[in-house]
Amino acid sequence: MQAVEIITAVQIAQAVFSLILAALLLSFLTAFKHRFLRHWALSCLAMSLYLGSAAIIASGLAINGLDPNLRLALSMFSLAMAYLHVLWLMMGAWEAVTERQIPPVLNIVLVLMMAGIGIASTLVLPFSAEAAALRNLVRFSLLHAVTGIAFAVTAIMLWRSLRSTGMFSAGMVPLAFAAYAAYMLYVSGISTWMTLHNEFLDHARFLGLIGFVLQVLIGYSIVIWLLEIERRRSARALNQAESAQQRLVHFRMHDPATGLPNRRQLQDQLATEVSLASAKHSRVAVLAIGVHRFKVISQALGWHETDRMMRKLAERLTQRLPVDAFLGRAGERDFVAVLPNVGNRQRAIEKCRQALSVASEPLVHHGQELFLALSGGMCLAPDDQIDAVALIDLAQHAQMQAVASGQQLAIHQSRHLDSQPHNLIRLEQELRTGVRENQFQLYFQPLVSIRQRRVTGFETLLRWNHPQRGLLTPGTFLQQAVRLGILDELEDQILFQAMSQLHEWQNDLAVPRVTVSINLSAQRFQQPDLAGKLAAMCEEMKVDPTDLHLEITESTAMQDFEAGLTTISQLRDLGCKICLDDFGTGYSSLSHLRRLQVDYVKLDRSFIVNLERDHHERAMTRAIVDLIHSLGMTVLAEGVETRQQLGYLIQCRVDVIQGFLMGKPRPAQAYRRALLEPDLLMREAVSESQRGSEQSA
Repeated sequence: MQAVEIITAVQIAQAVFSLILAALLLSFLTAFKHRFLRHWALSCLAMSLYLGSAAIIASGLAINGLDPNLRLALSMFSLAMAYLHVLWLMMGAWEAVTERQIPPVLNIVLVLMMAGIGIASTLVLPFSAEAAALRNLVRFSLLHAVTGIAFAVTAIMLWRSLRSTGMFSAGMVPLAFAAYAAYMLYVSGISTWMTLHNEFLDHARFLGLIGFVLQVLIGYSIVIWLLEIERRRSARALNQAESAQQRLVHFRMHDPATGLPNRRQLQDQLATEVSLASAKHSRVAVLAIGVHRFKVISQALGWHETDRMMRKLAERLTQRLPVDAFLGRAGERDFVAVLPNVGNRQRAIEKCRQALSVASEPLVHHGQELFLALSGGMCLAPDDQIDAVALIDLAQHAQMQAVASGQQLAIHQSRHLDSQPHNLIRLEQELRTGVRENQFQLYFQPLVSIRQRRVTGFETLLRWNHPQRGLLTPGTFLQQAVRLGILDELEDQILFQAMSQLHEWQNDLAVPRVTVSINLSAQRFQQPDLAGKLAAMCEEMKVDPTDLHLEITESTAMQDFEAGLTTISQLRDLGCKICLDDFGTGYSSLSHLRRLQVDYVKLDRSFIVNLERDHHERAMTRAIVDLIHSLGMTVLAEGVETRQQLGYLIQCRVDVIQGFLMGKPRPAQAYRRALLEPDLLMREAVSESQRGSEQSA
């Protein structure tokens, strides 16, 4: 086989491989989003075009010659691609090492300049027979030298960048680039020697094979490097996810300002202590502690200093309580202490009274004395109750009695509530009358999409227009409705009202499409024919199920996990969207969240309350939001009350917001203007926040 045929065959093979490598790098770019791969893919494409056009020129000359003008045009294109190959190689290496992007204007200037150099090198005495040696030196020897230097510089940059990573490819990639650099410099030297001596060396025809092998080695090393990068990125993401989940668990169970157990953990720990006390025939005391004048002090000090003051108070209380006692924070101004093994009732009272007296001494804060009046309420288990939630409620009720009577410590007095059955019967009559006479009314709170900057839906909130007691929230009657067996009938009425309003909005061409979110009770969610009932109701009310969002809590979903998965699947098949309410207050893990396959996750307001105070909590919230997004779910944040919170939530990439900043719960007609003017609520929220800032100032 002649030398020209061998060289041409090798060039075609190299061109094909370069094209394949370019396609592979583009696929990696699409999958992994490494910006430098765009330039390396362009470099491989340019190399493929350079080698392909060079092979066409060589084969054309060998067969029957080429028209001089066509040959010149092909040479100009070929050398322009060759120099662009070098440029894009260097640009990609620079972006890979610095993790910065080359400015678009500079990019265009460099591309035009290098293409111009390639074209200019072709125009050096193109048709002069006497200048053949000069043309070879400029077109080939110089090009190979420039390419070799470019690969050498790239090898050095990559080695310096990767040497500390500890990856296998950290040595392989720079070595492959360095080997190709040495090869190109050798080819440049051989080409120069043959041109100057007008002699062809036999081994030169096989140099292309070495280049092809080295080219394959570079492609192989790049693939290994990218896979190692992604493996490390996946491991890092997994570690971050596990860390975020651990922080989330801690966040659920602890007060962020003081680090004390929150109400949920207090309940769990108290339940354990009550169980142990029952086995030992001993008592557990529960002491609720309230801080007076908290609002005045917090307004004077500000949030950060108030948190610091509460930490000092928590430390003092911990020091004054018995060694085996534990303290938690049950509210913004409320602490709860659990004292196990307190012995007789009088001894328990004395311990609590001593702790309150010492803790009520002034706190020194920045050289100033702060006078904190503390009041307490105490109850005992098992004397008063054995349920942890009820015990804490009894202690807090006693603490409120202490405030009302001006005492430092009030003791819960067990009473026989003879009138309770009578009151329950009366309440049942009122509830049933309320359902029959349509006294229950839905209020609507807007859900605002941050991206669309408009109201995209409403959450329905139940209110009871009681004839004597006025407007009542669910907290005052819903548990009794469950206990009395009225909830199912009440929920039917809620669904009817919600769908009636949704039907009205869907048929009002003046307003944009909106959704309605309805809270499902655990009792309703566990009904096996729930999807069928909703489908029939949607058909009867002429409502599109895709605009119906159903909210369930974590605890509801977890009661019967497998049955819950089936119900969620049926509801989604119907077209309804499922929202997991109060995420962060229950006990589901991220693995459970992934299996639930809900559409929306609503962050509990406890995520929002401290966003302005603690950058660590902002970072954790951002991590949680990113993880939920990675599962393909939308994030909704409730309890947004300030413009600063809104700003942080935008930074955390939350999708939808809800809270008093955007609108309080009101009847549906109150929000018609907000639907007709999409950005009205955003304007009002900013204005209200600014007015609040001016008043505070």
